[in-house]
Amino acid sequence: MGSRWRGAGALACAGALLLQGCYETLPMQQGVAPVAERVVLTLNDQGRVGLASKLGPAVDKVEGAVQQANADAMDLKVIRVTQIGGSSSLWNGERVSVQKDFIAGYAIRRLSRTRTALLVGGVTVGMLAFIFGKSLLLGGGGVELPPGGDPGPQTLRTAP
Repeated sequence: MGSRWRGAGALACAGALLLQGCYETLPMQQGVAPVAERVVLTLNDQGRVGLASKLGPAVDKVEGAVQQANADAMDLKVIRVTQIGGSSSLWNGERVSVQKDFIAGYAIRRLSRTRTALLVGGVTVGMLAFIFGKSLLLGGGGVELPPGGDPGPQTLRTAP
């Protein structure tokens, strides 16, 4: 039972890593982010200090979906917070308001149709190659008859 759970866990981790390849992050931008887009905000020093009580110490980037944006602030449903050292923590969509003065810039993160199509095609081809390659290499599990006689019900053997 333990190896089954390990296999399922490995498959889930591989799937999560593959899904990351489906996303693209556009170059850093300035100004007001579009509403309903998923963005990665890069905070400046003032932002790290000003948001420490809400997001934690030494925050470098905040990823989330823009709920509301104007010239003064952005309201995000936070998905991930990344510290300066590179460690990150996942959030459950808590809403945080970030003042415009706290933001060095932002990058839009969106699903790439091209990467997703290539990934789906590659996985499909790999699965088909595995399935058909296995049956071709192993001979498909046919029946082997004994030499010179009627097999009878007790003498049937399957090919290895």
